[in-house]
Amino acid sequence: MIADIVGNDVMDNFQVTKMVDYIDLFREFEVKKRTFKNEMTSKINIKVPIALANDFKDAKKMELKAHIESKPKYKDCVEWKGDKIRMLPETAKGLFKEACDSASKHLRELFDLEKVKDVPTILMVGGFSESPLLQSIVKSSLPDKKVIIPEDAGLAVLKGAVIFGHDPSVIKERRCRYTYGVRTSLPFIKGVHPESKRYVDDDGDVLCVDMLDKHVGSDESVEYGKAQVTESYTVTKKNQSIMRFAIYASEDHNPTFVTEPGCTLLGSLDIQLSGSGMGRAVSVQMVFSGTELSVEAHEKKTGQKQKAQFEFLGNL
Repeated sequence: MIADIVGNDVMDNFQVTKMVDYIDLFREFEVKKRTFKNEMTSKINIKVPIALANDFKDAKKMELKAHIESKPKYKDCVEWKGDKIRMLPETAKGLFKEACDSASKHLRELFDLEKVKDVPTILMVGGFSESPLLQSIVKSSLPDKKVIIPEDAGLAVLKGAVIFGHDPSVIKERRCRYTYGVRTSLPFIKGVHPESKRYVDDDGDVLCVDMLDKHVGSDESVEYGKAQVTESYTVTKKNQSIMRFAIYASEDHNPTFVTEPGCTLLGSLDIQLSGSGMGRAVSVQMVFSGTELSVEAHEKKTGQKQKAQFEFLGNL
């Protein structure tokens, strides 16, 4: 709203040249937003650094008061004097409309899903959960659900992260955001697989390369510290001495190739092979624990094992 009033150019310059004041402005909104309620009737006062009004005057060569009066959407509902903005309660509530409506819509869509539609309780945590406006909208849009807002909801996520860091086993089960698998080669199907991925191994078998062998699909539940599946892979060359396993994550639930958009290489691990011939096999399993994905491969003939861990820190 403030950027809309003063202009993005003034706001961008304010951020670059007066970072401390810019951060103070965000802190002011952070504190105030927790006091906005549906039933409020008095005008809302928000402190704004005086430097922003001065920057606007220098850049636009006009007073903010006159500028606001020239904008119909703010003329009768927003007043800017010195280091304070006063706005009508309906204008203040409007600042929350998009975020609250989006959260409400998302919750309704979630509870339309078969797997969660019978869940009776909503636990609201995080700083925004302390907003009476959001609490009111969630309760009114889902009247059949019990809504729990713990004390210090804004600190609940932080406390949970600390507890989880000390004892990852407190989370028994998680739901995968991505599909995880191994790059492999499978029998080539003419007319289905592209010719560019056709490959003939040392036994004369026609294979399709760059295929993703899915171990865990997106939105599937995985238990802490347990392997979901164990898959076996065989060599494609008689004299192959190393088998490399490339681990991928994909945004799609059932990706076909690792070269598809949305497919990301997490990393790889190599396992040394003994002997020669085409019958040699290596089994691979993935274990989801804490913030890491542990991948273990072992050669069946010798029992040799190799492990690798890939961090989920970030989005994956």
